[in-house]
Amino acid sequence: MRDSRPLFSLLLLACFPAAAEIYKCTDGSGAVQYGDKPCTGNSTIITPTAAPDIDVHVIERRQRADKLLRAYDEEHAEEQREQVEAEAALQQRRQKCSKARDWLARVTTASTLYRVADDGSHVNLDDAEHAAVLAKAEADVARWCD
Repeated sequence: MRDSRPLFSLLLLACFPAAAEIYKCTDGSGAVQYGDKPCTGNSTIITPTAAPDIDVHVIERRQRADKLLRAYDEEHAEEQREQVEAEAALQQRRQKCSKARDWLARVTTASTLYRVADDGSHVNLDDAEHAAVLAKAEADVARWCD
């Protein structure tokens, strides 16, 4: 396993101000240490360089990219919402089609149809009323079951 202390030490170098002196010390066994004070033995002064200036164009490109990504995310969310709504509408249409076909089958196979009068009694439909109920049932099937 590699020793991560040198890497950590180098990362610390980036945190020091540019005017500070950093000492690199090597002991007799070859171990390297960094510090802000000279050590006994072999030490070297290291002057860190300043961090590079931030390019305004890089920031602007990043902001444009972030804006495009947000727009894509919003568009994708809208597409998903529309898909969910379309699936719900299709499911509702299928349910209505199923009910319309069931009603048409009942109307077609029934020997007599009746309506409920105001007093709660059943009144058989005449041929014209029966034909109207059958026509409505067929229209409902045509409407919901394309």
